[in-house]
Amino acid sequence: MKFNKLVIEDFGPYRGLNELDLTTTDDSPIILFGGQNGAGKTTLFEAIRFCLHGRSALGRRVAMREYHQTIRSRLHDYPDRKAETASVRLEFEYAHMGEKDHYSVERTWRDRGKSIVENVEMRRNGKIPTELDKDQWQDFLQQLVPPGVAQLFFFDGEKIQELASAVESDDSFTDSMYSLLGLDLVDRLDTDLSIYVSQKLDSSGVEGINDELEEYRGEKEALEEAIERLGAEKFEKREELGAIQDEINKIEAQIASEGGSYATRRDDLKERRAELKASIASHEEQIEEIVTGIFPFTLAPDLCENVVERLQEETEQQNQQTAKEELTKELDDVLDEDDVWEDLGVSEGDVNELTSRIYSKLEGQLEHDGDDTQLAHQFSRAQRQDIYSVVDRAMNDIPEQFAEINHKTEADVRELQEVEGSLSKVPDQSVISPMIDKLNDLTEEKGSLKNEIEGLESEINTLQNKLETVNSRIQSKLDEKSRLEDVSERANLASDVRKAIKDYRDELTKEKLGKLEKVLSDRYLTLSNKSDFYEKIQIDEDTLDISLITKHSSQKPHTELSAGERQIFATSLLWALAEISGRPLPFIIDTPLGRLDQNHRNNLIKQFFPEASHQVLIFSTDTEIDDQQYKVLSRDVAKAYHLEYDEAEGVTVPTEGYFWDDDTEQLSYGEITS
Repeated sequence: MKFNKLVIEDFGPYRGLNELDLTTTDDSPIILFGGQNGAGKTTLFEAIRFCLHGRSALGRRVAMREYHQTIRSRLHDYPDRKAETASVRLEFEYAHMGEKDHYSVERTWRDRGKSIVENVEMRRNGKIPTELDKDQWQDFLQQLVPPGVAQLFFFDGEKIQELASAVESDDSFTDSMYSLLGLDLVDRLDTDLSIYVSQKLDSSGVEGINDELEEYRGEKEALEEAIERLGAEKFEKREELGAIQDEINKIEAQIASEGGSYATRRDDLKERRAELKASIASHEEQIEEIVTGIFPFTLAPDLCENVVERLQEETEQQNQQTAKEELTKELDDVLDEDDVWEDLGVSEGDVNELTSRIYSKLEGQLEHDGDDTQLAHQFSRAQRQDIYSVVDRAMNDIPEQFAEINHKTEADVRELQEVEGSLSKVPDQSVISPMIDKLNDLTEEKGSLKNEIEGLESEINTLQNKLETVNSRIQSKLDEKSRLEDVSERANLASDVRKAIKDYRDELTKEKLGKLEKVLSDRYLTLSNKSDFYEKIQIDEDTLDISLITKHSSQKPHTELSAGERQIFATSLLWALAEISGRPLPFIIDTPLGRLDQNHRNNLIKQFFPEASHQVLIFSTDTEIDDQQYKVLSRDVAKAYHLEYDEAEGVTVPTEGYFWDDDTEQLSYGEITS
């Protein structure tokens, strides 16, 4: 299959009729679309999918109401009205059994107010196919390009990111893999056969079980309707949330350009300035208190030491004098007692002489060594302790306390200068205030929507759990019914087919995983920067666990890949699955490089885009494929379009050429900057 032309009218930002030539050659397989975010790249991507698959482009279980809402939102907005109709026509060639046919598919939508009327017209080699009824055209298109296969060829950066996230979490990765391998179709066939068997069992006449089954099925239908309704409501909320986020991004960009990062901190800066000034004043008061207190003593440490030594000497002298007085008093009391002398037999005349000699001897023993020092200070013990404390604080505590307070004061003064500088950069409040108010309102609305979406998700999860329970009860009743009666021959045959399908699924899984393992190894090593480190990729057939085998035969689970490696792994996986699908379809890639580093981008530009398919449509911004990378890619580009969006008119105008002139000299692959 190969696209030749895309014609889009009044769809999204494309006003009126827009024709885009998509023809390519074997040597130049790439059509490159360049545009800034919001310029309409994804709209073209969606237009191709909607043209081919209609409602199925949104998924198998999307309700018609949700599809109509999506289409209505894509009708072009004129300055004074909204377009009532829109159309997309895709012309392509398709080869089958050696014969090439040219097809034209045009899908038109008309808004009738309460509903969207859709019309599909298909031509083959310029004529309407007569062997098909008009209501069979959509089925025919889905046979040409099955939606399940198309998701391998038509993917965007978000799909790659979702698959990369599934790789990281490993929660939904298995389901994604089975879906991408097409094995979910086998599961759907098994489900359909299960329903068929149950219907056959219902006709066997076991009334009691039939009544219970009917009740369960009614409950199941009600739950499915409720889940679908809540899903549609959730979709609407997400669309609204996306629009609000876009508006928030615009306002934040405006605020940033006006110096809003300072404006949003205005009150905090003022509050901090007041705190710092109060802190500095407090520190200055503490410094003043220290300086007017005992701080001067710290300036004369030798004098303080002399004072302490003098006080200690006087204390010792006072202690000796006190002891002498106490001893003399005690001796007087003893010598004044008459019975002391009588017991010794001393005569009264000798008493005075002995007393005099004792006092004289005692005074000689208590004589202070060295010169008598006159007491310079008559301080009490408590006063001396106070002086000791003052000296100790002056020599130790006060210097440390003064240094600490002084350091804090200097730090506060420096920070105050910085705060004053920041406040000087704050823009005028009249400029920034309306934007801040609008941003706050949008943020509040965004938070409210998120809460509503979370509530809907919670309700959906609860209903899905109930639905699983009901399905389990239905299956249990069917099993019970199967045991109670002989089923019909067709029911037995369907059961046998289900067993055969299980065996077929196991063999098909084994075969596809074997092919995938080999092709995925080649593709990942081609795109990865670590091809010299990894040797191959290994897939466990039972658990679907994927490991990377290094040159040293060690294993690394795919869940341990870095963010960039997961992106490359997801891209390699889609490439490999597309290759083993056996369908020669064009690749359509929307914004594929946004989350990749420069080296991985260069690998995709050199190895993936030119080799992915016989025709590759790339939708990119100028930051994803810059001027240097475009010069390298241009040798494989058949045509390049620049999607220029006029914000005032709300219109995108496609013109030939990329963001830069095409006459610049091409670089070799080795000249891409890393």
